[in-house]
Amino acid sequence: METKSLISLMLLLQAFINGVNPALPPGQQSSICSKNGDLNSNELLKSRDVALDKLKNFEPPYTGDRMTSYQGITAKALCPPKIKMQDCSACVKETIPTLLKSCPKQKEGATWSILPNLYCMVRYADHPKQGNIAGWAQFSSKPNYPPTNATAGELENALNNLANTLKAKVEANSLENYGSGSISYGPGSHSTLYGSMQCIPTISVGDCKKCLSDATNQLHQCCTKSRKLIGRVFSVNCAVWYSHTNFLPKTFQTISTPSLANQDP
Repeated sequence: METKSLISLMLLLQAFINGVNPALPPGQQSSICSKNGDLNSNELLKSRDVALDKLKNFEPPYTGDRMTSYQGITAKALCPPKIKMQDCSACVKETIPTLLKSCPKQKEGATWSILPNLYCMVRYADHPKQGNIAGWAQFSSKPNYPPTNATAGELENALNNLANTLKAKVEANSLENYGSGSISYGPGSHSTLYGSMQCIPTISVGDCKKCLSDATNQLHQCCTKSRKLIGRVFSVNCAVWYSHTNFLPKTFQTISTPSLANQDP
C-alpha cells in the first residue's frame, strides 16, 4: 500500500476511534433559502453565526430538537428522538457549514443531512416563527439500486397503511412528535416496509397532520410509483422516511395488510 493511502486510512480510523464523523457523502444534503431579502448588516450575520454555533451543544433531556436565539436570530435543529444525543450533535455540526455556504446572507435558510440511520435539519431565521420557507427535500435510493420486487400498487398501499398508523403515533406522542414502525405487505406478507414520521415541536396538531399527509404524497410522486427501495421527504415542519431495510430502534410494532398481488401497478 502506498504511504499516502496508508496515512489516509490511519486518519480515517482514528476519526472513528475518537467519535468524529467523516464528511457526509455527496448528494446527502439539500438546502433551501428564503427569497424575502438578505441579512443587511454584519451584526446580523454575526448573530446568525453565533445562534447556529450554539445549536451544536445538545443537553439532556434529549428529545430530538433544540432551539437557540441570539440578538434577533433564531436557530433550530431537529433529529430523530430515538438516536444518541451525540449522533444528533455530530450531524448538526456537519450540516451548519453547508447551510452557511448555501445561504450566505439570506434572512432564512435550512439544510437537511442524511446518514444511513438518521437525519438532521438545521435552520435559522430573523424572526422566531420562521414561516417563510416553503419546499421539500427529497432523497431516494441511488439510481443504480434495483427496485423493490413489489408492484407500485402494493408499495403505495403499504405506505398509506403504515402512514396512517404512524400519524396516530405522532399525535399521541406530544413530547417528541415522532412515530416509527413497520408493516408486512405483498403476497404472503413477505415484504417489510419500515417507516418513521416526525413533526417539529412547535407545530399545531392540525398543521402536523397536514404536513405528514403532504409528505406521504410527495413520497408517492418521487419514490413509490417508481418502486424505490428507500424514500425520504423533508420540509421545515416535518420528516417522513420509509425503507425496506430496518433503520428503526429495536422496539417497534409490526402490522399486516392484505395482499395486493392482483392490483395493477
